[in-house]
Amino acid sequence: MKIIPIFLPYAGCKKRCVFCDQIKATGQTKIPSLDDIARIIEEYSRTSNEYELGFYGGSFTGLSEEKMEEYLRFVKRFPVVKSIRVSTRPDEINERKLKILKKYGVNMIEVGVQSFLDEVLERSKRGYTSEEAEKACKLIKKNGFILSVHLMVGLPGSDRKGEILSALRTVECGADMVRIHPTLVFEGTELHRVMEEGEYTPLNVEEVVDICSDLVCIFEGWGTKVIRIGYHVPVELRKYVVAGPFDPSLGDRVRKKTMKKVIESLKPSRIFVPENYLVWFESAEVEVGDEFRFDDLSYADALFFTGKEVIEKWLNG
Repeated sequence: MKIIPIFLPYAGCKKRCVFCDQIKATGQTKIPSLDDIARIIEEYSRTSNEYELGFYGGSFTGLSEEKMEEYLRFVKRFPVVKSIRVSTRPDEINERKLKILKKYGVNMIEVGVQSFLDEVLERSKRGYTSEEAEKACKLIKKNGFILSVHLMVGLPGSDRKGEILSALRTVECGADMVRIHPTLVFEGTELHRVMEEGEYTPLNVEEVVDICSDLVCIFEGWGTKVIRIGYHVPVELRKYVVAGPFDPSLGDRVRKKTMKKVIESLKPSRIFVPENYLVWFESAEVEVGDEFRFDDLSYADALFFTGKEVIEKWLNG
């Protein structure tokens, strides 16, 4: 189902993380009014009568209970809105807030965990521990929501081993989906200052492609769907990205690298690929099929075995 995105920049945020500038990342300078939201929904309704509405930006459950209910009650009025998802932080999750979301039919919660490493969380000024993040994720699952976790690659204090550990803990928490974001340095953020002082070095595109392809093997080999790789930064706002691995085609590059690693690891004699995904196999001999097959292995099985090698190499090697 297509999504109507409603951005609430910094709404519900009680802290400012070192990497964050939601205005320069999205170009949206203010929180939309209810009338603004109505206009957005009506515009989308011209092309379809079924949408999921997503509240993005800020921390939705960090809003007051009254404000949360106001937003949710309002958007439920529109017949075109068939389901709702919200994005938030681990430390803004509790039973009472989840009960409110359930009352208004929210079916998915996207949680900006960013990392499951305490040192990384501390250096990023996230304001919670990895244990608190894990507890929040499990509470969301316990209450019957679809759980989508956001992770960032290349935060201060992290490395390849750390990214893999975060991926494994994401899977262990029961995440249904995950978004993987490279750490970009936006002009004027604290991370920008730290970088200029020589205390932080961002990853380059090639490093991020290599790391993210390992993470895709782990996630999708263990049943967690990767729904996004990389940030969408509007063309007119890209001038504010002063450093970091920005690439509009990052997702495709990661998928190609992932398939290359699978082939090099398993050395299948025959590869069957649905036509829509042939672009991931530009340098390999493949046959068009109804589903992925690597000899007798399915897509998930092939990534599982490749992911096991990744884990053994970086955690046990």
